[in-house]
Amino acid sequence: MIKKSHGNLKKFTIILLVFTLLILPLSFAEGDYTLPNVEKHINVTDDGTTIISEDITYSISGTINGVYRDVGLSGDQRLENISVETPGYYNTLEVINSSNKVKIKVQLYKDEAKTEKVSDEDVRVIYHYNFIKGVKIYDDIAELQYKSWGSDWDSDVDNLVTYIQIPGSHNNIEMWNNPQYIVKESTWTSDDTLKTQFKPLSSGQFAEQRILMPKEYFKSTQNADVIHKNAKAQIEQDQKEYQESQENHNILMKFLSLFAILGILSPIPIYIKYGREPKIEYNEKYEMDLPTKHSPVFVNTIIEGAIDETDEYGFQASLLDLIDKKYYKIISSNEDDVVLKQKDKDMSLLKQYEIDIVDYLSKFKDDEGHISLSSMDSVEFSKFMDAWKIDVNKEVNSLEVRKLFNNRGNQVASLVCALLLISGLIIIIYSSLTKGDYNNIALVLGVILTIESAIVFALPDTIFGQWTSEGKEFHDKWKNFEKYIKDYSLIKEYPPASIQVWGKYLVYATALGCASEASGNMKKYFKYINLPEEQYYESDAVFFSMYGGNMFMHSLLHDPDTSITDTGSFGDIGDVGGGFGGGGGGTF
Repeated sequence: MIKKSHGNLKKFTIILLVFTLLILPLSFAEGDYTLPNVEKHINVTDDGTTIISEDITYSISGTINGVYRDVGLSGDQRLENISVETPGYYNTLEVINSSNKVKIKVQLYKDEAKTEKVSDEDVRVIYHYNFIKGVKIYDDIAELQYKSWGSDWDSDVDNLVTYIQIPGSHNNIEMWNNPQYIVKESTWTSDDTLKTQFKPLSSGQFAEQRILMPKEYFKSTQNADVIHKNAKAQIEQDQKEYQESQENHNILMKFLSLFAILGILSPIPIYIKYGREPKIEYNEKYEMDLPTKHSPVFVNTIIEGAIDETDEYGFQASLLDLIDKKYYKIISSNEDDVVLKQKDKDMSLLKQYEIDIVDYLSKFKDDEGHISLSSMDSVEFSKFMDAWKIDVNKEVNSLEVRKLFNNRGNQVASLVCALLLISGLIIIIYSSLTKGDYNNIALVLGVILTIESAIVFALPDTIFGQWTSEGKEFHDKWKNFEKYIKDYSLIKEYPPASIQVWGKYLVYATALGCASEASGNMKKYFKYINLPEEQYYESDAVFFSMYGGNMFMHSLLHDPDTSITDTGSFGDIGDVGGGFGGGGGGTF
């Protein structure tokens, strides 16, 4: 019905983290194929025609009808002499022309009769075509601006190699790879042929190769795009600006990576400054008696869970304390239900949060005054708990809490980690949507920063907060009492003096979140000393625990609320790059 909470902001933190982890795989999702190898031959002839051969290996997952290749067009550009080869397979070729692209559609078959489709295998498809008016010839220069890989592919390519042959010597040319960081090696294998080996390219990534060469290399401009203007200076300036933008981007990604590293390390100085505990003289190993006279809910608020915030064990301990103090008589107690009856006893000494419990339980009285806890409505009970915690916070004196615990470090850590979590998400999103040398490094560091920030933000207050000397002794004494009540050998050697003392111990064991261990040890000890069953009734708290009350209360407070359903889903959230070619492709 209720759950342990560290506040709404911390819940929101976890939601953000889950959203990030869910959306990341979508960013790298692929289709029903991968591209392990692509080899392209681009031959620029002296009339402006670009003769292209693309040898693409598709690693097919599942059953497909075929593959297709989209080649973009602009202006008067067109493709001629289109053909395909599919070594080891049979095909049917269909060419679909439109105003801005040509779709080369290849039906694939495993048999000559063309009845058997391709399934779960690697298939080489070699596209041949001539690209007309891709080369540009200006008044001062000729240009090949070719997209060796287009951004419309929805799969990564592991190994891309291009061979570009120009109609003259490379000694008189200027050449750029856009962007440069995706190129592993680019060398001239002969006087006129450039071999370029690319690094693995992700889906959506484009690769462009740009070559300026003397216009005298061309004997004819029949199949070239002739532009009557000088262009060399402008192209060089464009490339310079693009390179500068890439360098600026890399600087930014280096900064973001460094920021992420510093953010990842930031909890260390916060802990050193605020989180280290004071040294005290108290060094006992266990406490056999209740260490202080504080109320169970105060002990719960300080020792169990978040400092200055009660939880379900605080409620359970407060109810059990009312039972132990004879405000309620137990009619029956088992694992399925607890039935109480309120006694006629003066409530003037009760705190408001205790009166809240009495008033709430009164709503469930039957004609005989019996209160069945199993009849409580889960939704209404959750609302009551929210209001009850407010009254507990009023009764738990904040000045007294501050005497025991300095929460400054936890507040600093929470604020820093909240900002770092948002920063980490920004780094993840930005590095996923952009391309650069250091994007992957920044992405990984952003993920680490986000996850770490969420974890640190959700840690208990005591990690970065600091006990005062008085608070450290308070904490250690109550933890030693918890150690005692959970250790049967200590109980056996130093048992509580009476059944009534056992009842009080069970109240505080509940506040400390170890009621089941304490009850188990109690039952084991009673069996050891052959305690008569009728003596259990001398303490209602003991009776409550002996006959399944603790187990019922645990299930009451922790069983999921089946009356509320929560469904949700998370949606998912290249002028360099203007060269001809590119496009994309896929399977169908």
